[in-house]
Amino acid sequence: MIETGSRLFDFSLENQYGETITSTGLSDGRVLVVFYPWAFSRVCGSELALLQENLGYFNERLVRVVAISVDHKFALRNYAESLGIQFDLLADFWPHGRVAQLAGAFDERQGVAMRLSIYLEDGIVRQTFTSAMTQPRSLDDYRSAIDRV
Repeated sequence: MIETGSRLFDFSLENQYGETITSTGLSDGRVLVVFYPWAFSRVCGSELALLQENLGYFNERLVRVVAISVDHKFALRNYAESLGIQFDLLADFWPHGRVAQLAGAFDERQGVAMRLSIYLEDGIVRQTFTSAMTQPRSLDDYRSAIDRV
């Protein structure tokens, strides 16, 4: 798994609108990268909806939120529209799960990203945290990472 203090690895993925997002584009400022298993699943939907509900909190702290799954960009667009998601959902579709693999967040058995969150400042990993596949990550974990002294 990616380690605290390391630099974010190079990648390029399309978001739900077909726009290319690169790791270089995420290397300035504060960024929260949220890996999740499946679009349209119950736990993922509630977890991303919670992030959307608290997007003001992240915006106030100048934290960009991006979420990554192995779903196709067309599915992610529908998913984002159904939940009212206003942050980037990145498609790690092909090569299948390559970015999740680089992060150490790919479940080989199920072929999906695991629940890993990476908090970055200027491209450097400041904190990571995970939860079980069936458990959403806590908003308190995000707040703790972002508001640490």
